[in-house]
Amino acid sequence: MFSQDYSKNDSIPNNVFMAKLQGNRPYDRLYSAIFGTLETQVLFNDFPKGLVYKTTKAPVLSLCGLLPVTYSVFGSGINRCTEHLLKSPDLHRFCEAASFTPVHYQGQSRQTGSLYICGFTPMVKCTYHISMDIKMDNLHSFVELNSPGSKLVIQEINDGTILKSYFESSSGDIGSEIIFLGDAAEKLDFEIMFDGCSKTNTIFAKDGKYIVTPFYNFERQRLPYIDFSNGYLKFTSFLTGKGRYLHVNIYRISQRADRKFITAIGDRTLVPFGLDGPHVRNTTEKGIRYLNSKDNRGTIWFDIELLEQCSDSDLEYLRKLVVNNSWDAGVHYSEELNSLPHEQACKVMDEGYSYVYEKIGRKPTSWCSMRNRDNITHAIYAYENLGMFWRNGASGIHAERDIGNLDDDTWAWWEPASGAGMVYPAFTHELDLEPAIKYSISCSKFQNWVDNYNSNKMTIVSFFEYNRIGRNTYDASFDILQYTESFFVFRAHTKGFDALVNVNISAGDNTRVCDNTLEQFFSYKLEQDKSITFRVKNNHIYSVYLDSGNKEYDCPVD
Repeated sequence: MFSQDYSKNDSIPNNVFMAKLQGNRPYDRLYSAIFGTLETQVLFNDFPKGLVYKTTKAPVLSLCGLLPVTYSVFGSGINRCTEHLLKSPDLHRFCEAASFTPVHYQGQSRQTGSLYICGFTPMVKCTYHISMDIKMDNLHSFVELNSPGSKLVIQEINDGTILKSYFESSSGDIGSEIIFLGDAAEKLDFEIMFDGCSKTNTIFAKDGKYIVTPFYNFERQRLPYIDFSNGYLKFTSFLTGKGRYLHVNIYRISQRADRKFITAIGDRTLVPFGLDGPHVRNTTEKGIRYLNSKDNRGTIWFDIELLEQCSDSDLEYLRKLVVNNSWDAGVHYSEELNSLPHEQACKVMDEGYSYVYEKIGRKPTSWCSMRNRDNITHAIYAYENLGMFWRNGASGIHAERDIGNLDDDTWAWWEPASGAGMVYPAFTHELDLEPAIKYSISCSKFQNWVDNYNSNKMTIVSFFEYNRIGRNTYDASFDILQYTESFFVFRAHTKGFDALVNVNISAGDNTRVCDNTLEQFFSYKLEQDKSITFRVKNNHIYSVYLDSGNKEYDCPVD
């Protein structure tokens, strides 16, 4: 599904990038002045060959001898600066569990930036294999590895290397499990098995031992539907005490999943996108038209109050986007659901769902609320009673805590991410102004964002399309109706939505695929191992001719 052997590369692959959101605000300059400036770079080593994520810290000589005094003088100021940064108490709890000062955890991650490796296939169940090692000059320094659903810390201790997998409990405490990965002088080989049904990650060491932990985020553990992996891994280095460097050497990363003759897989070329509002037509129409011109689409989370203000012509325009241009309908509740009693919040959700359905003519498939002030309790109600998926949370737009909007303030992160083809759910408000208002993206940046994904041969789609294909990696099933040496026929069961399938054959130049239900042949993607990949529809019957040669086949009638 994915495999990169960096020992065989001589340049950084296009799907690897470093990015940070912020690092030049007064707080950041104060942190650097007191504790030193951290710098990161990604490069290739000649020996041993591999990808290197290197973090170094340059001390501030004038303050070195006065560090305890300096910290006491400026510490309260830093803590005041971080109060607005550490809005979520789970960050404080994690730092307590990891014995790491919140000031440094926030300050260093803002300075250094993280290493992202993207291009993985979204799956409900899959396994990642990682071959790497770490070199550091302080045993308390560590690397945080975020694989889908996980928060893992890798560090050296007593000439060995351990991995801690953290998770939130129902009480709000942060728990962890520890596994020994190997001697510090050795290359580390370990596996992470993601399971979106049980909402767990299982870590396997090369000696056969393993640990099983829930997803880190407790709300993600409680999702009322199956989850699937996002398409990237993230490494972040943290230096402690007098530590001056930490090098992460990555030799090989791969992803695999259980394979059948016909296997439903996720589509790593789909990028979910949507608009809140929508806002006044002359602030979004140009961007929407640009998306449509590239055969892209998205979700509109209709705000009830804004819909009430729409003219008849604007309302008809929005309906046509949904009906004719394959845009998807969602609900943006005009109130902060967290501020309402549960019974009242449920009433607001019911009424908003019905209102959007009535005005647009399509059932909403996902939802959010004012300022994203909602939680897992609302998500459970919306799914079980209204059939809607939650846009927010750690499995949605909050997988990266500090990103959220696609807007001018987060463009420093989005520009390299979109250039590398990183699949990450995006939403914004306005598209057409230059410069953009707060929480929106400038017209030029938005077109750049679209062009970046198109240049990577990716398609921007609605959240619903992205979610259904991802979940069909578990839900879809297939019946073999006929099988011979030269062809076979199967029926797809995909719960009413498209699925992407890989057929494990050795395709030749004359292999052909037919949708019997539509009575037409269509193209497929030929993989490196000669298997073929294509989309299927629910209850359609397909014929695959292994080698048609010079024969002319008519597409059978279902």
